[in-house]
Amino acid sequence: MKKNTLILITGIIITLILAGIALGTGLTGLIVKTEDTDFKQDPGFYKALANHFAEQGEYDEAIPAYETSLALGEDREVRNNLAVLYHTSGDYTNAVNHLRILAEQYPENPSYHYDLAVNLVDRFRNSEEQEVNDLLEALAEYELVEQISPGYQNAKQNAEVLRGILKI
Repeated sequence: MKKNTLILITGIIITLILAGIALGTGLTGLIVKTEDTDFKQDPGFYKALANHFAEQGEYDEAIPAYETSLALGEDREVRNNLAVLYHTSGDYTNAVNHLRILAEQYPENPSYHYDLAVNLVDRFRNSEEQEVNDLLEALAEYELVEQISPGYQNAKQNAEVLRGILKI
């Protein structure tokens, strides 16, 4: 009986905290306003929650909140934030996957191509299964960045380094 009571009380507390966040009552010090009365279906709620966690350095909590936001609706900023957090946590494959989508959706944005190249190289460096295709794709992305925005960061120099490594 005590275990069931504890579970019930814990569930009520979590519900109150989430409701407080959604309604902006500040029960947790976080205010998230939402137009959607069913905040569980509101991507903006999860984005704000994830932003809060990310600002606090709580990446393990931020990532699933961003993923939930993205599942409820496409958001360029959320996808980019996810890529950054995946990179920070060393999950280069997920970072690459999100950056590929951004690079496809926004082909004229050099930062998405540049970040994709960086993550491909980092995945190669830090993976047991080093795929030369990652370096070839990174080279193509750096070259594309240089075409889109000449002089962008160190894209040209990075491409030259990769050509040397690949002996191209």
